[in-house]
Amino acid sequence: MADSSTKKMSKTRRAFLIGTGLVGGALVISTTLAWRRVAGAQSFKPPVKAGETAFNAWLKILPDSTIIVQVPRQEMGQGIYTMLAMLVAEELDADWSKVRVEQAQISAVYGNVTALGDSAPAPMQAAMIATARVLGVQMTGGSTSTRDGWAPMRMAAASARSVLLAAAALRWNVPVGELSIEKSVVKHAGSGRSAPFGEFAPAAAALSPPSQVTVKAQKDWKILGTSPARLDVVEKTLGTAQFGIDVRPEGLLYATVKHIPYVSGALQEVRWKNGTAPKDVLHQARGDNWLAVVSASYWSAKKALEEAELIGGGPTGTVLSSDQLTARYNDVLDGKDGGFEPKRRTFGEYGKAEKVIAATPARQRIEAAYSVPFLAHAAMEPLNCTALIKNGKVDVWVGNQAPTVVQWLAAGNVGVANDAVTVHTPYLGGGFGRRFDIEVIRQTLACAKVTNGKPVQLIWSREQDIQHDAYRPAVSCRITAALDDKNGVSAWHHRMVGPSVSKSVIGRMNPLFAGDFPPDKTNADGAAELPYAFAHFKCDHAQVDLPVPTGYWRSVGNSYTAFFVETFVDELAVALKKDPYLFRLELLKDQPRFARVVDAAASAAQWSTALPQGWGRGIALAESFKSIACMVVDVEVVGKDIKVRRVVTAVDCGTALHPDNVKVQISGAALYGLTAALKGNITLKDGIVQQSNFNDYGLMSMAECPQFETVIINSGAALGGIGEVGVPPIAPALGNAIYAATGKRLRSLPFRLA
Repeated sequence: MADSSTKKMSKTRRAFLIGTGLVGGALVISTTLAWRRVAGAQSFKPPVKAGETAFNAWLKILPDSTIIVQVPRQEMGQGIYTMLAMLVAEELDADWSKVRVEQAQISAVYGNVTALGDSAPAPMQAAMIATARVLGVQMTGGSTSTRDGWAPMRMAAASARSVLLAAAALRWNVPVGELSIEKSVVKHAGSGRSAPFGEFAPAAAALSPPSQVTVKAQKDWKILGTSPARLDVVEKTLGTAQFGIDVRPEGLLYATVKHIPYVSGALQEVRWKNGTAPKDVLHQARGDNWLAVVSASYWSAKKALEEAELIGGGPTGTVLSSDQLTARYNDVLDGKDGGFEPKRRTFGEYGKAEKVIAATPARQRIEAAYSVPFLAHAAMEPLNCTALIKNGKVDVWVGNQAPTVVQWLAAGNVGVANDAVTVHTPYLGGGFGRRFDIEVIRQTLACAKVTNGKPVQLIWSREQDIQHDAYRPAVSCRITAALDDKNGVSAWHHRMVGPSVSKSVIGRMNPLFAGDFPPDKTNADGAAELPYAFAHFKCDHAQVDLPVPTGYWRSVGNSYTAFFVETFVDELAVALKKDPYLFRLELLKDQPRFARVVDAAASAAQWSTALPQGWGRGIALAESFKSIACMVVDVEVVGKDIKVRRVVTAVDCGTALHPDNVKVQISGAALYGLTAALKGNITLKDGIVQQSNFNDYGLMSMAECPQFETVIINSGAALGGIGEVGVPPIAPALGNAIYAATGKRLRSLPFRLA
């Protein structure tokens, strides 16, 4: 159920929020502002069951001292259930074995201020932060979950700890300063008395919370900085964890969907094989470019839909093939229109890069062009959603990354108030940005409207998911550098062309707000600001509109800009006859934190040691989501076969709060990036995606996985994210290793040796 602020939100206000952008990176929240969020959380409390005592929006305590942490972010394998619970458990000095989590309901108090704040360009960030605090969009993205919860969740737990001690002091008639908590037990050293803090929970919750609290210093941590067992492991190991596709409300019907073949266009006609729909089809629903059928089982719905031919018009006057797209991108990079009417913007600039490069003799200029293709998300759990519309109420069960948006969508679609919509968020079987999209929810609601009060579960086939994804955009770029007379780099100019992901995502949510302002900063994330020392620097992006839907893909713009930047840095090292590792250190002379990460990676990988014949070693550095990662890859090349043997990573995310999870996330993200670098490629022909399943859109197999090693550097800097940080540097490190092994520079993904 929504709180009053959400309940009163008008459709216009809702649309404004959806249109302002919903993904981002890091934001350090001041103590004062974080406490304001906690103060608001004191008045909002989650629903309780028998015996539970709610202290604030973030936690409940049972009589046996079990802590139930309210987690407002979505668990999709990144370990956020565990990480956010650790923040609470630390401040409560809890017994970790008695910590549980619940998916928090929708409330503005849980809004992800960090993500929304960082979605805006720097000049507009303050305004976005203020808006985010007022409107409270619950969402998971941009590796922001722990950073956003870092201050308010710790303070909320510290507030609960304070009143627990106060309640114990009143009962025992002792000064509160003489009490302590150890593993969920309140102790009084003077008298030797002790009791589990669950005994004091009801009395403590009735006390007025303190007007301010102080959280623990790092030297006093007992849980943070260690690696307790993840809270979702047992369920997932035993097979009892519930994902969206596991939902089974009483009377459930099943549906599946088929889109017209084109990436965009309109459905004009449905032709059934025998002139009419098969008898297994109980209901039908249609959208602009799709048909869904409802049946008693998924299989019967799928087989019935195979008999339907969808006739529709494809896009006109737009990109119809991958070859066309490449040619038109090149025109834009040449300064031409390319048939796009591109919107050219500068995302980062200092000095006079263009003038310096133009004045530099041709022999001292280096230029290279790079490109990346469209990529599907390929999450293991197929897209699915379950909905029930009955008696003026709506229930939606869906693995999603923005439950607030799901609630608004359902309310607007069905024509009910926000508080008439209940969103159930189970585990996500892979997110990667894919479950930020809303099309499957819109389709399911359309089906639920015609099932006469029965719940319906819509499941996309793998083919529909691959061929009608919201893809990571195809992007091309050129980078030009001017060399100086001291064997160094004097100027750097980076030009890119591609579509705006944010504009595409927002356009599907609400076309009225799919504009070009503010500029989509994800277009140039990872390229607009570099740690390297150049006297002159410029980063441009030409934004083009495509009929191909694009979406947030793990690490967003960083997923391709790191490939561009770090490959070119290697090319500069080769041109200057310098070691790629030492050359990076030279460029990082004013960035000791970055240099330390590069040094750590090179040292752990034994950079200077010899490799067998046919092997190569490459290095790449990338900052993303306020964390720094440097990867060293060892590769073996046998003919045309590329075998990744070892990936060594050094990472500085400020402080590793759960070191084991940091290592797992780095290797998992690197594997995701390796899959893209070696296999990922969505191609278009005549407006139709050519790939359809894992047979032609392959994933890395277990046999192909390299050895992963991760070195953690705790620098004490502000917290950075970790779930996406391992993606950006893997492709360039691999490409640089391939060059070291073969002498062939590969400038396009996926890597192919001719």
